[in-house]
Amino acid sequence: MSGEQFIGLKSLFSGFDRDLKLLLFSMASRRLVLGFLQVVRAIYFAILGFKPITIGFLLSIATLASALHHILFGTLSDRFGRKPFLLLGGIFSTARIVIFATNTDFWLLSVAQAMGGFGEGAGAGQPVVSGYITDKTEDEQRASVFSTLAIINAIATTLGSLMAALPVYFQEITHLNAVEAHSMLFWIGVLLSAVSLILVVPIRESLPKRRIVGRITEEKRAVQTIYHKVIIRFSLVRSISGLGWGLIESFLPLYFFMRFGVGSEVLGPIYALTRFASIFSYFFVPDIVRRFGELNTIILSRFLTACLTAAFSLTNSYLLAVMLLILFRTLVLFTMPIRQTFATFIVEPERTATAIGISNFSRMTVRSVAPTLTGYLFETLSLSLPFLIGAGLMAANGILYRLFFQHKAANSKP
Repeated sequence: MSGEQFIGLKSLFSGFDRDLKLLLFSMASRRLVLGFLQVVRAIYFAILGFKPITIGFLLSIATLASALHHILFGTLSDRFGRKPFLLLGGIFSTARIVIFATNTDFWLLSVAQAMGGFGEGAGAGQPVVSGYITDKTEDEQRASVFSTLAIINAIATTLGSLMAALPVYFQEITHLNAVEAHSMLFWIGVLLSAVSLILVVPIRESLPKRRIVGRITEEKRAVQTIYHKVIIRFSLVRSISGLGWGLIESFLPLYFFMRFGVGSEVLGPIYALTRFASIFSYFFVPDIVRRFGELNTIILSRFLTACLTAAFSLTNSYLLAVMLLILFRTLVLFTMPIRQTFATFIVEPERTATAIGISNFSRMTVRSVAPTLTGYLFETLSLSLPFLIGAGLMAANGILYRLFFQHKAANSKP
């Protein structure tokens, strides 16, 4: 490795101590699992014989459980520390994939989905993870740390998406049926999820300094009032994006399966390509944030996302749909660490996990209706309608970001 390459690698992990590195690799291991689950899950449910509205219900269970996970884990981790809830997330995540590997019963899969919703805290946008990062980093390091996390998670998700093609490979070399081949993939996921859990065990707690509790002055009341207003606004903004993203994202694999007749062996590489393409964009996130600010970048991305989604839903060309899908997912993934960084600056560090937990609870609660609604629209009206509605909501989300946070963003500029 050349000196220049070494410096680049060292810069990539700037701000990471031993604990953050362990967290990084734990998240990456679980992202491998989430990488193939996001591709195969809806298709696998269809292979089992479930109708779109039933598939939507199963996906909604996980989303609603995830909403409860955000509010409970976020609030409790601010009071009792991050590590216990990092461990619980790993346990629930592992239990979910074990059930997937051993059962095909609807009710057991429902239980697995609920457990998985409490175990999907594998990303930097999750309240406990964001809170831990906030505890361990200074303000000037945070954008770089979130960008590095996004890069490593993107690499892991890329590999995980490629793994979505394994069931077809297993069928060819072992003559298993489709369900048995998917079970083999899920057992690989059990191993990876267990590794993720083990990596969290040696992580040390790092609580932020707490303010001394005393008499509530008028100044403190004013600060609390501002805090509550910020949370309400941020929760509303995230709820709109949650519903829009839920309508767009939840049935994308099934949409391709039903409209163009392609399965996970094709969609896995496509999802991997979009994740891989986003990796290079993350290197520019800190510079873009310094030049344009988090808010302006988020707003522009929302409008571009809406345009790409509308175009995607209206095309009858498979190749064009794939191209638009790649652009759409690359843009969404690029904006993710920017939005995560923005969220850490709108409240005090000791309230970060609570704030993100509350906003994520609102977002995921609203989003939980999206898969069932999308399944209903797929069955009764149109495959394209959910995407058009989602595009309108993403555009509205950009407008609300401007209305609610333009003043705060202007005040936070150096």
